[in-house]
Amino acid sequence: MYNKTTSAYFLKYGKITDSFKTNKKLKKKKYKITNKEVNMLYSYDTSVYIEVVEGMAIVVIGNPDLTVEPQLFVIHRNFKINKGEYFSFITLTSLSMLNFYTYPSTKKKSLDLQRNISYEPICPKFMVSEICAYYYMVKSPGYIFPGESHGYFEITFVDSGTLETNVEGVEFTLKNYDLLVYGPNQYHNQEIKSNEPCSYLTIIFESNLQDYANIINRVFHCPREYYQILDKFVKETTSPLPYSKDLMLSYLQELLLHLLQYDLEEHITKPATPIHQHFENELLEEILTYINEKILEPLPVDDICDRFSISRSSLQNLFRDNLKIAPKQYINEAKLAKSKVLIKKSEYTISEISSMLGFNSIHYFSRKFTHRYNITPSDYAKKIYD
Repeated sequence: MYNKTTSAYFLKYGKITDSFKTNKKLKKKKYKITNKEVNMLYSYDTSVYIEVVEGMAIVVIGNPDLTVEPQLFVIHRNFKINKGEYFSFITLTSLSMLNFYTYPSTKKKSLDLQRNISYEPICPKFMVSEICAYYYMVKSPGYIFPGESHGYFEITFVDSGTLETNVEGVEFTLKNYDLLVYGPNQYHNQEIKSNEPCSYLTIIFESNLQDYANIINRVFHCPREYYQILDKFVKETTSPLPYSKDLMLSYLQELLLHLLQYDLEEHITKPATPIHQHFENELLEEILTYINEKILEPLPVDDICDRFSISRSSLQNLFRDNLKIAPKQYINEAKLAKSKVLIKKSEYTISEISSMLGFNSIHYFSRKFTHRYNITPSDYAKKIYD
Protein backbone atom coordinates (compact mmCIF):
# COMPACT_ATOMS: atom_id res chain seq x y z
CA MET A 1 0.00 0.00 0.00
CA TYR A 2 1.34 3.42 -0.97
CA ASN A 3 1.35 6.46 1.31
CA LYS A 4 0.15 9.81 -0.01
CA THR A 5 1.91 13.15 -0.06
CA THR A 6 -0.69 14.28 2.50
CA SER A 7 0.48 11.64 5.01
CA ALA A 8 2.71 12.38 8.00
CA TYR A 9 5.46 10.20 6.47
CA PHE A 10 5.93 12.71 3.68
CA LEU A 11 6.81 15.55 6.08
CA LYS A 12 10.38 14.28 6.14
CA TYR A 13 10.73 15.22 2.47
CA GLY A 14 8.33 18.13 1.97
CA LYS A 15 4.81 19.30 2.68
CA ILE A 16 1.45 20.18 1.14
CA THR A 17 1.24 23.83 0.12
CA ASP A 18 -0.27 26.26 -2.36
CA SER A 19 1.93 29.18 -1.31
CA PHE A 20 3.99 29.00 -4.51
CA LYS A 21 1.05 30.27 -6.57
CA THR A 22 1.57 33.81 -5.25
CA ASN A 23 5.38 33.73 -5.46
CA LYS A 24 6.25 35.71 -8.59
CA LYS A 25 9.94 34.79 -8.38
CA LEU A 26 9.25 31.19 -9.27
CA LYS A 27 9.55 29.92 -12.83
CA LYS A 28 6.94 27.41 -14.11
CA LYS A 29 7.73 24.54 -16.46
CA LYS A 30 5.34 21.84 -17.65
CA TYR A 31 6.38 18.17 -17.75
CA LYS A 32 4.59 15.22 -19.34
CA ILE A 33 5.14 11.96 -17.43
CA THR A 34 4.51 8.72 -19.34
CA ASN A 35 7.02 6.33 -17.74
CA LYS A 36 6.00 3.48 -15.42
CA GLU A 37 9.49 3.10 -13.94
CA VAL A 38 12.56 5.21 -13.16
CA ASN A 39 16.29 4.47 -13.00
CA MET A 40 17.46 7.98 -12.07
CA LEU A 41 16.55 10.55 -9.41
CA TYR A 42 17.12 14.31 -9.44
CA SER A 43 17.94 16.83 -6.73
CA TYR A 44 17.69 20.64 -6.66
CA ASP A 45 19.59 23.10 -4.45
CA THR A 46 16.37 24.96 -3.64
CA SER A 47 12.87 23.81 -2.81
CA VAL A 48 10.75 22.60 -5.75
CA TYR A 49 6.99 23.04 -5.96
CA ILE A 50 4.77 20.58 -7.83
CA GLU A 51 1.29 21.10 -9.23
CA VAL A 52 -0.69 18.26 -10.83
CA VAL A 53 -2.41 19.39 -14.02
CA GLU A 54 -3.67 16.08 -15.38
CA GLY A 55 -3.66 12.38 -14.45
CA MET A 56 -2.34 10.64 -11.34
CA ALA A 57 1.31 10.11 -10.46
CA ILE A 58 3.70 8.81 -7.81
CA VAL A 59 6.71 10.73 -6.53
CA VAL A 60 9.73 8.50 -5.87
CA ILE A 61 12.12 9.85 -3.21
CA GLY A 62 15.53 8.40 -2.32
CA ASN A 63 18.70 9.34 -0.46
CA PRO A 64 22.08 9.93 -2.19
CA ASP A 65 23.95 6.99 -0.61
CA LEU A 66 21.15 4.55 -1.61
CA THR A 67 21.30 2.81 1.77
CA VAL A 68 17.54 3.15 2.21
CA GLU A 69 14.97 1.82 -0.24
CA PRO A 70 13.37 4.71 -2.21
CA GLN A 71 9.97 5.78 -0.85
CA LEU A 72 6.90 6.04 -3.09
CA PHE A 73 4.09 8.52 -2.42
CA VAL A 74 0.91 8.95 -4.44
CA ILE A 75 0.60 12.64 -5.25
CA HIS A 76 -2.37 14.18 -3.47
CA ARG A 77 -2.76 17.95 -3.76
CA ASN A 78 -0.01 20.44 -4.58
CA PHE A 79 3.19 20.11 -2.59
CA LYS A 80 6.77 21.19 -1.97
CA ILE A 81 9.87 18.99 -2.06
CA ASN A 82 12.66 20.19 0.22
CA LYS A 83 15.98 21.21 -1.29
CA GLY A 84 18.53 18.44 -1.60
CA GLU A 85 15.99 15.61 -1.78
CA TYR A 86 16.41 13.21 -4.70
CA PHE A 87 13.15 12.45 -6.51
CA SER A 88 11.45 11.50 -9.75
CA PHE A 89 7.97 10.61 -10.97
CA ILE A 90 6.02 7.61 -12.25
CA THR A 91 2.58 7.98 -13.79
CA LEU A 92 -0.31 5.87 -12.54
CA THR A 93 -2.52 6.73 -15.49
CA SER A 94 -1.60 6.60 -19.18
CA LEU A 95 0.07 9.98 -18.71
CA SER A 96 0.34 12.73 -16.16
CA MET A 97 0.97 16.45 -16.61
CA LEU A 98 2.85 18.26 -13.85
CA ASN A 99 3.88 21.87 -13.41
CA PHE A 100 7.33 22.43 -11.80
CA TYR A 101 7.94 25.70 -10.00
CA THR A 102 11.62 26.50 -9.35
CA TYR A 103 13.77 29.58 -8.84
CA PRO A 104 15.66 30.72 -11.97
CA SER A 105 19.10 30.12 -10.40
CA THR A 106 18.24 26.60 -9.21
CA LYS A 107 20.81 23.92 -10.07
CA LYS A 108 19.99 20.25 -10.62
CA LYS A 109 21.97 17.06 -9.87
CA SER A 110 21.21 13.48 -10.92
CA LEU A 111 21.64 10.11 -9.20
CA ASP A 112 21.73 6.72 -10.94
CA LEU A 113 19.76 4.03 -9.12
CA GLN A 114 21.14 0.53 -8.61
CA ARG A 115 17.90 -0.93 -9.95
CA ASN A 116 14.81 0.34 -11.67
CA ILE A 117 11.92 1.45 -9.46
CA SER A 118 8.58 0.67 -11.06
CA TYR A 119 4.89 0.97 -10.38
CA GLU A 120 3.32 -2.46 -10.03
CA PRO A 121 -0.44 -2.31 -10.53
CA ILE A 122 -2.61 -4.88 -8.76
CA CYS A 123 -3.80 -7.22 -11.52
CA PRO A 124 -5.27 -10.73 -11.31
CA LYS A 125 -2.93 -13.62 -12.08
CA PHE A 126 -5.86 -15.58 -13.49
CA MET A 127 -9.59 -15.23 -14.05
CA VAL A 128 -12.60 -17.52 -13.92
CA SER A 129 -14.17 -16.56 -17.22
CA GLU A 130 -17.28 -18.74 -17.16
CA ILE A 131 -19.24 -21.08 -14.91
CA CYS A 132 -20.51 -23.71 -17.30
CA ALA A 133 -22.62 -25.73 -14.87
CA TYR A 134 -23.27 -26.20 -11.17
CA TYR A 135 -25.49 -28.67 -9.37
CA TYR A 136 -26.07 -30.09 -5.92
CA MET A 137 -26.77 -33.81 -5.90
CA VAL A 138 -27.89 -36.34 -3.33
CA LYS A 139 -27.15 -39.87 -4.51
CA SER A 140 -28.13 -43.15 -2.87
CA PRO A 141 -25.80 -46.09 -2.14
CA GLY A 142 -24.68 -47.95 -5.24
CA TYR A 143 -24.69 -44.86 -7.45
CA ILE A 144 -22.11 -45.02 -10.25
CA PHE A 145 -21.08 -42.27 -12.66
CA PRO A 146 -19.20 -44.14 -15.41
CA GLY A 147 -16.81 -41.30 -16.15
CA GLU A 148 -15.96 -38.49 -18.55
CA SER A 149 -13.30 -35.96 -19.53
CA HIS A 150 -13.80 -32.43 -20.83
CA GLY A 151 -11.77 -29.30 -21.42
CA TYR A 152 -12.93 -27.49 -18.29
CA PHE A 153 -12.04 -27.41 -14.61
CA GLU A 154 -14.40 -29.19 -12.25
CA ILE A 155 -14.79 -28.99 -8.48
CA THR A 156 -16.55 -31.63 -6.37
CA PHE A 157 -17.27 -30.79 -2.73
CA VAL A 158 -18.81 -33.42 -0.45
CA ASP A 159 -20.87 -32.05 2.42
CA SER A 160 -22.23 -35.37 3.66
CA GLY A 161 -21.37 -39.02 3.08
CA THR A 162 -18.49 -40.65 1.20
CA LEU A 163 -17.72 -40.42 -2.51
CA GLU A 164 -15.13 -42.51 -4.34
CA THR A 165 -13.56 -41.09 -7.49
CA ASN A 166 -10.96 -42.41 -9.90
CA VAL A 167 -8.87 -39.78 -11.71
CA GLU A 168 -6.88 -41.26 -14.57
CA GLY A 169 -6.28 -44.49 -12.66
CA VAL A 170 -5.72 -42.99 -9.20
CA GLU A 171 -8.32 -43.61 -6.49
CA PHE A 172 -9.46 -40.83 -4.13
CA THR A 173 -11.96 -40.92 -1.26
CA LEU A 174 -13.91 -37.76 -0.40
CA LYS A 175 -15.67 -37.55 2.97
CA ASN A 176 -17.50 -34.75 4.80
CA TYR A 177 -16.12 -31.32 3.85
CA ASP A 178 -13.60 -32.78 1.39
CA LEU A 179 -13.00 -31.15 -1.98
CA LEU A 180 -11.25 -32.24 -5.15
CA VAL A 181 -10.40 -30.29 -8.31
CA TYR A 182 -10.37 -32.07 -11.67
CA GLY A 183 -8.11 -30.42 -14.23
CA PRO A 184 -9.02 -29.90 -17.91
CA ASN A 185 -9.19 -33.17 -19.89
CA GLN A 186 -8.70 -35.37 -16.80
CA TYR A 187 -10.78 -38.52 -17.13
CA HIS A 188 -12.67 -39.25 -13.91
CA ASN A 189 -15.56 -41.28 -12.58
CA GLN A 190 -17.51 -41.28 -9.30
CA GLU A 191 -19.11 -43.99 -7.18
CA ILE A 192 -20.84 -44.41 -3.82
CA LYS A 193 -19.64 -47.66 -2.25
CA SER A 194 -20.81 -47.03 1.33
CA ASN A 195 -24.25 -47.87 2.73
CA GLU A 196 -25.11 -44.21 3.26
CA PRO A 197 -26.29 -41.62 0.69
CA CYS A 198 -23.86 -38.91 -0.34
CA SER A 199 -24.60 -35.27 -1.06
CA TYR A 200 -22.16 -33.11 -2.97
CA LEU A 201 -21.77 -29.93 -5.00
CA THR A 202 -20.24 -29.91 -8.48
CA ILE A 203 -19.04 -26.77 -10.28
CA ILE A 204 -17.72 -26.88 -13.85
CA PHE A 205 -15.94 -23.75 -15.03
CA GLU A 206 -13.53 -22.26 -17.52
CA SER A 207 -10.39 -20.36 -16.46
CA ASN A 208 -7.07 -19.18 -17.86
CA LEU A 209 -5.34 -20.57 -14.76
CA GLN A 210 -2.04 -22.14 -15.83
CA ASP A 211 -0.29 -22.96 -12.56
CA TYR A 212 -2.76 -25.52 -11.23
CA ALA A 213 -0.52 -28.58 -10.74
CA ASN A 214 -0.59 -28.24 -6.93
CA ILE A 215 -4.40 -28.20 -6.64
CA ILE A 216 -5.32 -31.22 -8.79
CA ASN A 217 -4.81 -34.88 -7.87
CA ARG A 218 -5.24 -34.19 -4.15
CA VAL A 219 -8.06 -34.09 -1.62
CA PHE A 220 -8.49 -30.88 0.38
CA HIS A 221 -10.22 -31.07 3.75
CA CYS A 222 -11.88 -27.68 3.76
CA PRO A 223 -11.56 -25.41 6.80
CA ARG A 224 -14.66 -23.49 7.76
CA GLU A 225 -13.55 -20.43 5.78
CA TYR A 226 -13.69 -22.42 2.52
CA TYR A 227 -17.02 -23.98 3.42
CA GLN A 228 -18.47 -20.52 4.06
CA ILE A 229 -17.31 -19.36 0.61
CA LEU A 230 -19.09 -22.32 -1.00
CA ASP A 231 -22.13 -21.60 1.13
CA LYS A 232 -22.25 -18.03 -0.20
CA PHE A 233 -21.76 -19.37 -3.74
CA VAL A 234 -24.78 -21.67 -3.37
CA LYS A 235 -26.97 -18.91 -1.93
CA GLU A 236 -26.28 -16.71 -4.94
CA THR A 237 -27.46 -19.43 -7.35
CA THR A 238 -31.07 -18.60 -6.48
CA SER A 239 -30.69 -14.89 -5.82
CA PRO A 240 -32.85 -12.57 -8.00
CA LEU A 241 -30.42 -9.66 -7.59
CA PRO A 242 -28.75 -8.35 -10.78
CA TYR A 243 -25.13 -9.10 -9.82
CA SER A 244 -25.65 -12.49 -8.20
CA LYS A 245 -23.89 -14.29 -11.07
CA ASP A 246 -20.91 -11.95 -10.78
CA LEU A 247 -20.75 -12.80 -7.07
CA MET A 248 -20.76 -16.50 -7.94
CA LEU A 249 -17.72 -15.94 -10.16
CA SER A 250 -16.03 -13.92 -7.42
CA TYR A 251 -16.66 -16.54 -4.74
CA LEU A 252 -15.37 -19.31 -7.00
CA GLN A 253 -12.24 -17.31 -7.76
CA GLU A 254 -11.78 -16.59 -4.04
CA LEU A 255 -11.99 -20.32 -3.29
CA LEU A 256 -9.42 -21.14 -5.97
CA LEU A 257 -7.04 -18.49 -4.62
CA HIS A 258 -7.23 -20.11 -1.19
CA LEU A 259 -6.60 -23.55 -2.68
CA LEU A 260 -3.58 -22.27 -4.60
CA GLN A 261 -1.98 -21.10 -1.34
CA TYR A 262 -3.51 -23.80 0.86
CA ASP A 263 -0.13 -25.07 2.03
CA LEU A 264 0.91 -21.56 3.08
CA GLU A 265 -2.21 -20.60 5.00
CA GLU A 266 -2.81 -21.01 8.72
CA HIS A 267 -6.14 -22.80 8.98
CA ILE A 268 -6.40 -22.98 12.77
CA THR A 269 -5.16 -20.46 15.31
CA LYS A 270 -2.91 -22.33 17.73
CA PRO A 271 -2.28 -21.43 21.38
CA ALA A 272 1.11 -20.25 22.53
CA THR A 273 2.48 -23.54 23.88
CA PRO A 274 2.24 -27.25 22.91
CA ILE A 275 1.01 -28.07 26.42
CA HIS A 276 -1.81 -25.55 26.09
CA GLN A 277 -2.63 -26.90 22.64
CA HIS A 278 -2.79 -30.46 24.00
CA PHE A 279 -5.11 -29.32 26.80
CA GLU A 280 -7.38 -27.51 24.36
CA ASN A 281 -7.45 -30.46 21.97
CA GLU A 282 -8.45 -32.85 24.77
CA LEU A 283 -11.12 -30.54 26.17
CA LEU A 284 -12.55 -29.64 22.78
CA GLU A 285 -12.71 -33.31 21.77
CA GLU A 286 -14.63 -34.14 24.94
CA ILE A 287 -17.08 -31.28 24.38
CA LEU A 288 -17.67 -32.19 20.73
CA THR A 289 -18.21 -35.84 21.66
CA TYR A 290 -20.71 -34.77 24.30
CA ILE A 291 -22.59 -32.54 21.82
CA ASN A 292 -22.72 -35.39 19.31
CA GLU A 293 -24.03 -37.84 21.90
CA LYS A 294 -26.68 -35.39 23.16
CA ILE A 295 -27.61 -33.93 19.77
CA LEU A 296 -31.21 -35.18 20.15
CA GLU A 297 -31.56 -33.34 23.46
CA PRO A 298 -31.69 -29.64 24.35
CA LEU A 299 -28.11 -28.33 24.56
CA PRO A 300 -27.99 -24.92 26.29
CA VAL A 301 -24.51 -23.42 26.27
CA ASP A 302 -24.70 -22.84 30.03
CA ASP A 303 -25.27 -26.57 30.61
CA ILE A 304 -22.10 -27.38 28.66
CA CYS A 305 -20.17 -24.83 30.74
CA ASP A 306 -21.45 -26.42 33.97
CA ARG A 307 -20.65 -29.95 32.87
CA PHE A 308 -17.07 -29.14 31.87
CA SER A 309 -16.41 -26.52 34.58
CA ILE A 310 -15.57 -23.82 32.07
CA SER A 311 -16.73 -20.21 31.90
CA ARG A 312 -18.91 -19.05 29.05
CA SER A 313 -16.18 -16.71 27.75
CA SER A 314 -13.57 -19.52 27.87
CA LEU A 315 -15.91 -21.79 25.92
CA GLN A 316 -16.44 -19.04 23.35
CA ASN A 317 -12.67 -18.59 22.99
CA LEU A 318 -12.10 -22.35 22.72
CA PHE A 319 -14.50 -22.66 19.80
CA ARG A 320 -13.44 -19.40 18.17
CA ASP A 321 -9.69 -20.18 18.26
CA ASN A 322 -9.97 -23.79 17.13
CA LEU A 323 -13.14 -23.99 15.04
CA LYS A 324 -13.73 -20.36 14.00
CA ILE A 325 -17.35 -20.58 15.16
CA ALA A 326 -19.42 -19.80 18.26
CA PRO A 327 -20.61 -22.76 20.40
CA LYS A 328 -24.31 -22.03 19.83
CA GLN A 329 -23.81 -21.81 16.08
CA TYR A 330 -21.83 -25.06 16.12
CA ILE A 331 -24.69 -26.81 17.97
CA ASN A 332 -27.28 -25.46 15.53
CA GLU A 333 -25.23 -26.61 12.55
CA ALA A 334 -24.66 -30.01 14.17
CA LYS A 335 -28.42 -30.42 14.65
CA LEU A 336 -29.08 -29.47 11.03
CA ALA A 337 -26.37 -31.88 9.85
CA LYS A 338 -27.97 -34.61 11.99
CA SER A 339 -31.34 -33.83 10.43
CA LYS A 340 -29.89 -34.61 6.98
CA VAL A 341 -28.73 -38.01 8.24
CA LEU A 342 -32.17 -38.74 9.73
CA ILE A 343 -33.92 -37.65 6.54
CA LYS A 344 -31.68 -39.97 4.49
CA LYS A 345 -32.64 -42.95 6.66
CA SER A 346 -36.35 -42.36 5.88
CA GLU A 347 -37.39 -43.78 9.26
CA TYR A 348 -39.07 -40.60 10.51
CA THR A 349 -41.25 -37.86 9.09
CA ILE A 350 -39.94 -34.31 8.76
CA SER A 351 -42.18 -33.31 11.65
CA GLU A 352 -40.80 -36.08 13.86
CA ILE A 353 -37.20 -35.13 13.01
CA SER A 354 -37.91 -31.49 13.84
CA SER A 355 -39.30 -32.50 17.23
CA MET A 356 -36.48 -34.98 17.94
CA LEU A 357 -33.87 -32.27 17.41
CA GLY A 358 -35.62 -29.82 19.71
CA PHE A 359 -36.81 -27.22 17.20
CA ASN A 360 -39.76 -25.11 18.35
CA SER A 361 -41.86 -25.99 15.31
CA ILE A 362 -41.59 -27.72 11.96
CA HIS A 363 -41.89 -24.32 10.26
CA TYR A 364 -38.90 -22.97 12.19
CA PHE A 365 -36.91 -26.13 11.42
CA SER A 366 -37.80 -25.92 7.73
CA ARG A 367 -36.79 -22.26 7.58
CA LYS A 368 -33.42 -22.97 9.24
CA PHE A 369 -32.77 -26.02 7.05
CA THR A 370 -33.63 -24.13 3.86
CA HIS A 371 -31.48 -21.17 4.83
CA ARG A 372 -28.54 -23.46 5.60
CA TYR A 373 -28.73 -25.83 2.63
CA ASN A 374 -30.70 -23.82 0.09
CA ILE A 375 -33.28 -26.60 -0.23
CA THR A 376 -36.37 -27.46 1.81
CA PRO A 377 -36.30 -30.62 3.98
CA SER A 378 -39.06 -32.23 1.90
CA ASP A 379 -37.30 -31.46 -1.39
CA TYR A 380 -34.06 -32.80 0.08
CA ALA A 381 -35.86 -36.05 0.97
CA LYS A 382 -37.19 -36.38 -2.58
CA LYS A 383 -33.77 -35.62 -4.09
CA ILE A 384 -32.16 -38.62 -2.37
CA TYR A 385 -34.12 -40.98 -4.54
CA ASP A 386 -34.14 -39.01 -7.80
